[in-house]
Amino acid sequence: MILVMMMLPVFLIPLVGLAIDGTMLFIVQAKLSSAADGAVLGAGRLLNTSANTTEIAGEFLNVNFPTGFWGARNLQSNISATDVSGLHTIYIYASVQVPLLFMRIIGQNYSTVAVNAQSTKRDVRMMIVVDRSGSVVLEGANSTIVSVLNNFVASSSGYFLDGTDEIGMISFGGAWKLDFSPTVYFQSSTPNIATAINNIPFTLNGGSSTMNSGTNTSEGLYQAWYQLRQINDPSALNVILLLTDGRPSGFTGTFTSTYHCTNTSHPGVLQAQVSQGSYPYWPPPTSNSNNIVLGIEDQQFQGNTNYEYMYDNTTNPGGCNYTTGIGSSGSPSGQQLVVNDISTFPSTAGPVDNVGSISAYTSSGVSTTTGYYNFANLGLSRNLTVPKSVRYAAFNVADNIATLIRQDTVIKPVLFVVGLTYSATNTEPLDSDWLARLANDPAYVIQSTDSDAGTTAGGSVYQSGQTAGWYYPSSAANLSSAFANVANQILRLSQ
Repeated sequence: MILVMMMLPVFLIPLVGLAIDGTMLFIVQAKLSSAADGAVLGAGRLLNTSANTTEIAGEFLNVNFPTGFWGARNLQSNISATDVSGLHTIYIYASVQVPLLFMRIIGQNYSTVAVNAQSTKRDVRMMIVVDRSGSVVLEGANSTIVSVLNNFVASSSGYFLDGTDEIGMISFGGAWKLDFSPTVYFQSSTPNIATAINNIPFTLNGGSSTMNSGTNTSEGLYQAWYQLRQINDPSALNVILLLTDGRPSGFTGTFTSTYHCTNTSHPGVLQAQVSQGSYPYWPPPTSNSNNIVLGIEDQQFQGNTNYEYMYDNTTNPGGCNYTTGIGSSGSPSGQQLVVNDISTFPSTAGPVDNVGSISAYTSSGVSTTTGYYNFANLGLSRNLTVPKSVRYAAFNVADNIATLIRQDTVIKPVLFVVGLTYSATNTEPLDSDWLARLANDPAYVIQSTDSDAGTTAGGSVYQSGQTAGWYYPSSAANLSSAFANVANQILRLSQ
């Protein structure tokens, strides 16, 4: 027994020493790891800028790991940064020597602990899609949109880097317009994106008259997707940012005429006018053919037509007279001729410009009768005398285009949607549930039941197997905050 008692210290002291010294090494390593992580994340925000990121990372490391922490000494680091195919990476290897306490008994005075940390930032390829329908100007939101967009992408002190990130812009009403072709020199080019933002055609020829156009959401989304596919940079973070204030009211397609046109097949925008009846103008009416208008022509907005959705006039080479009788006020007194000439809209429709380069979208388009609203279940037809059918088809075309975008496995676009809400009672209310569905926001909870769409309050809009995005509802007064949230989310995803 005495021999056993005398031998216990020989075994216990090394074991206790190992436990104490091991705990100390763990604490130092955890602190060093945290310091290295903070260094690569802090410097990583400056990746793909002109800043010396390796030097900045070293400064972060020294600040975050104080000298003499638990007696540690001789902090060594190896920091490197690389730029390969749009991926910007910073890497840190750091080590320190930690003095031991009890293990000195067996001749071990120091032990070295080491950590690795890495941060990667992707370039951003972004198309901004701006709704410039008549309601935007009616509510006086156009000037706010211009100001916020300038702060968002046109300012050199903003969120995105000129010369590296690539940004373009499209606006849409009934027709679409490529306001600014995507370029990495979006701030320094001539003209630059600020010029494009300041000249978004919210009004006729820069005047005070409201652009009396509808909301062809599908066109804006598709043309933005097309621009990103032309860039074709899968290594980058590809973003479509949609700003809209309303429900879709129209869609592009190829329509077959039988009476008033000398040519029988024409691409155009079919629209059901909004703000009919009494507020809140939703759900849409089920009758009144005078609400249906059709513009026939190339859908890329040229800026020189009387009213954007009214393309056809006496000089149109198609020989159509759908808008006969339009007066200076823009009242479409001839739109009833549309339903006389085209009895039904097609079962498939969608953009006709820039078609053919995206295999997921063909010239036949997408379904007008399924998607968000199922015509068969609702007993709806494709008759042009039913404004409700035209409105629901506009939802379906936009919804199906958004689905194709979210299913794109080549560049994997992320959809951000900002829904602009108004307190006034002279416009249609925003449909946040559907806009959140466009974005495929996994955190969004459906606010109200829509029996026609088959959605229930409290449910989810998220569709698995498709790229997730984000939805941000905002008033005009809070639009800057909404865009700041978008920017922070984009920067987080690019890390």
